[in-house]
Amino acid sequence: MLSRVAESLFWMSRYYERAENTARFLDVNFNLLLDLNRITPVENPNYWIALILVTSQKESFDELYPEYNARTVTDYLVFSRENPNSITSCVSLARENARSIIESISSEMWEQINHLYHFLQGTAQQAVHNDPSGFYREIKNASHLFQGITDNTFSRNEGWDFIQIGKYLERADNVARLIDVKYHMLLHETQGKKKISGESDDIIQWMAVLKSCSALEAFRKVYLSKLDPENILRFLILDRTFPRSINFSICAAEDALWRISGSSRHRYVNNADRLIGKMESELGYASIDEIMSEGLHDYLEDLEEQLVRIGEQVHLTYFAYHTPEIEPNGIEEALPFTGVGGGRAIWSQAQQQQQ
Repeated sequence: MLSRVAESLFWMSRYYERAENTARFLDVNFNLLLDLNRITPVENPNYWIALILVTSQKESFDELYPEYNARTVTDYLVFSRENPNSITSCVSLARENARSIIESISSEMWEQINHLYHFLQGTAQQAVHNDPSGFYREIKNASHLFQGITDNTFSRNEGWDFIQIGKYLERADNVARLIDVKYHMLLHETQGKKKISGESDDIIQWMAVLKSCSALEAFRKVYLSKLDPENILRFLILDRTFPRSINFSICAAEDALWRISGSSRHRYVNNADRLIGKMESELGYASIDEIMSEGLHDYLEDLEEQLVRIGEQVHLTYFAYHTPEIEPNGIEEALPFTGVGGGRAIWSQAQQQQQ
């Protein structure tokens, strides 16, 4: 397979997943505010700042908008062309990648991407403000339809594996960011020690975290007791059976990478396989008590950095126009594609191509 085709499949999948996750965050936040309004005032801008922090775009947002509220955050995360992670930008980039390899994907896949692109082009901002739930439902259903079409029309070859790698690396990163931001919003200082609050309004927010990952019903089937923050963290980080947990996503990406290279549990072929194998093993043997004792923020930050390094090694191994074996010593640990410091850890396709 040509590296150009593999790269476009990878980013097509990744951008589509990113658009869906952004729609999830926004949809759940609107519903969260409706629930919280019954027991506590919800005019606090922190409820909207969190959505910007998930995408690490606070500085960019502050340059464009004077305050955080439903209208400004929605416009930035849905329509803004200045925001490379907005839903409109992500769908446009996914479509452009698909268009460049239109001969390598099924016609049904192209039609679905094109349909969502034109749907967004024809959607007025005021229509989203009037009916946000209906709009976000359309985005999520379009993503589910695209994944279903891909599952049923794309051959299980190397191209399929690159699609899976892009999807699951993006999914793991988004879940880690969501947990980290919500954790800091819900953190209470008690006698100098960090403690997760279990008050009623905070439990509603933890439920919102589960809903953002479509995990509430699956969580209830495993943990029958009341909602407990540590059980929620255990489920979203370590569960190996739920398809939106971090652990499941890493296992799925690892399987796809190893199918391409031929790596195994006892022998890795390249540095991308080594890094994801190491990460999978650490998640497999981790416990929530160890994670909390280490510090949840530090743990998630390290996890996000590992995902960045894995993504960079995928680029160096399969997409970059050079032979990785002849690179100078230490190149595998370099971070050449992370973009501007303080920006989103997940580099973009454009940032790669500028290197």
